[in-house]
Amino acid sequence: MVNNALDRADEFALTYECGPVTKKFHEDRDSRVKLLIGPRGTGKTSASAFDLIECRSRRIRPDKTGIRKSRFAVVRNTYPELRDTTIKTYLDWWPEEVFGEFNATAKRYLIKIDDREIEIMFKALDEPKDVRDLLSLELSGAHVDEAREVHHDVLKGLLACMGRYPSRKSYKNGVDPFLTPPQISMSTNYPSTKHWLYRDFVSARIDGYNIYRQTQAENKHNLPPNYYENLEKDYKDRPDLLRTLVRGDWGVTVEGKAVYSPLEFNREVHVSKTPLFPVEPTLIIRGWDNTGLSPAVILTYFSSWGQWRPFKEFCFKDEGIMDATEAVVHYCNQKLPYGCKFRDISDPAGRTRDSTKRSPHDYIAVKSQEMGHYIRLEDGIQTFKTRRESVANRLQRMINGQPAVLIDPACEVLVEGFEGGYAFPEIGNSGEFKTEPIKNFYSNIHDALQYPATLLFGFNERAEDEDEYNERMRNESETGRSAVGGY
Repeated sequence: MVNNALDRADEFALTYECGPVTKKFHEDRDSRVKLLIGPRGTGKTSASAFDLIECRSRRIRPDKTGIRKSRFAVVRNTYPELRDTTIKTYLDWWPEEVFGEFNATAKRYLIKIDDREIEIMFKALDEPKDVRDLLSLELSGAHVDEAREVHHDVLKGLLACMGRYPSRKSYKNGVDPFLTPPQISMSTNYPSTKHWLYRDFVSARIDGYNIYRQTQAENKHNLPPNYYENLEKDYKDRPDLLRTLVRGDWGVTVEGKAVYSPLEFNREVHVSKTPLFPVEPTLIIRGWDNTGLSPAVILTYFSSWGQWRPFKEFCFKDEGIMDATEAVVHYCNQKLPYGCKFRDISDPAGRTRDSTKRSPHDYIAVKSQEMGHYIRLEDGIQTFKTRRESVANRLQRMINGQPAVLIDPACEVLVEGFEGGYAFPEIGNSGEFKTEPIKNFYSNIHDALQYPATLLFGFNERAEDEDEYNERMRNESETGRSAVGGY
């Protein structure tokens, strides 16, 4: 798409060229909310600015005076980013000395092009409390720049404002000012799959919300030579950012220092391209994080030649261990091949009793027995260093040229945890990190994976230290090794 209609003076000429995905984004007149998403360098902010000024402002009827009046909010999460990036982009493409008046104090830009009068209100909105700044606004539409940094409530507030300007009172017989439905456009780099953008546009898409996914090729003709090749080198030690900012895909937001380094876990090596569901009866090894309000369970097995394969994850939130047990047992009874045997390994803290003198171990045993699938839990090793290294050592092994651990692609939380969701928190802004991971959605499923790893790999692939040996001996002498559960 090429547009030279912006010529306002002999000394000023502007040519806009976009890629095929962006062209479809511009042609979308029907979506209520449309999202332009891609890696760095694909021209997302520029494309959204062009869409607002050169596309959507034209889709409003001339009023009684013959002028097409429109008013748009352009939103960014913080004022410094709004000033230094978003406003700068708009003024670079449509300089005020040519197109209108920009009030830096009020952060308003009034653009006049032909029969169009376009008012742009630049706003920094991040927190839910900022929504009150929108309550009295009457807008034709909006652009949310770097939407992954903006709170979901901001979008909801903008939706309530759009389509309210211009007023029907400015038109003969109260005709609808809009030739096409008013829209909100959003531009952003990729966030985590846990982000509301992924939910609203992908996993549980809202009717009227559409996504346009750019690739590196979208704007490559306007970038320096080897732009993405150089970024691949620059981000080689940050797989989370390499995935979201450079390669352009949904990823994970890292808050701290990843527990597993890129040298230990590599998505391309350790995540299967196809499902790993067992097709024949086998020994299923289940790992349980069975304490707290968010239990997690991972199902694994070994291939015939020794590859460990986690293939099914259960991540519960605000559910009791009885409900979690019921879900796991039901899945195993209904989905797995008949004749599978089971071994269950869990957090030793699961033996701690509550006020009713029952422990999580007890609740699991009772519930599973009710369902005819009795589960007896073995204790894994609780020491974090042992748990982490048991998994890390296995990740770095190869068997006949194949990784010793291969994960089913459906285990999204587990994989995102490996890529940085499972992390050590930073101590203030010191650059130093705590030695215990953040307790979050990712840590639960990783705890579940680590407990069986401590018994399967923790002591036959490396020497245990004295403290770990004493702890293991104490646990086994007090509780005994549990037998394998089964049907």
